[in-house]
Amino acid sequence: MRGKGEVYRACLLFLAVLQIGSPSSGQDSTNTTKPEDLGDGGRPSDVTVAVGEPAVFSCRVPTASQNVTFTFYGSHGNYSLTCPHGHFEDVPQALYGSCDERNGETVAVWTLKGTSFSDNGTRVVCQQRNKLDEPSAVLHVYDSEASYYTLVGCVIGGFFGILLVFGLLFITLQRSKTLQRALCLDGDGEDDMDTIITKE
Repeated sequence: MRGKGEVYRACLLFLAVLQIGSPSSGQDSTNTTKPEDLGDGGRPSDVTVAVGEPAVFSCRVPTASQNVTFTFYGSHGNYSLTCPHGHFEDVPQALYGSCDERNGETVAVWTLKGTSFSDNGTRVVCQQRNKLDEPSAVLHVYDSEASYYTLVGCVIGGFFGILLVFGLLFITLQRSKTLQRALCLDGDGEDDMDTIITKE
């Protein structure tokens, strides 16, 4: 039979192997656009994120423009944000709209705090008064397969957890005479029955 130290080391090694196979949040390759990183004259750009990650859409226009309306067309409804005054309609908690003025530009931002597959294909449109051009962007949501790794890890962990519990229970029952007597697992009870039955 193995010593306690060997079993302990084997368990640590197994846990280390499981940890190496699971992805960390730093391994997700998400592409969220920040307002400061916008190129192409402030036009909103397409965003691709993993399920559950936040998505940020931005639209920049010169402050000299009268106003800009940044409209969010999602699966849960359509919402408009009018800048520079920051007027927007009632929006769900997962969606946040804001207006900011910096460096001679008005920046309108829609932030979707947690994405799901139903958000795939969400579209935003940046509209300026008296301008025919209405640039838009689309949200693409993909599955990072982290949920599958988590599910497989939970199943494997549950299996080995059950094995560990039953193994410890077996060892405890083998070594404890008190538990064996309480559960009638030792051979002494049978001898008593024979004595009672064969009484002359």
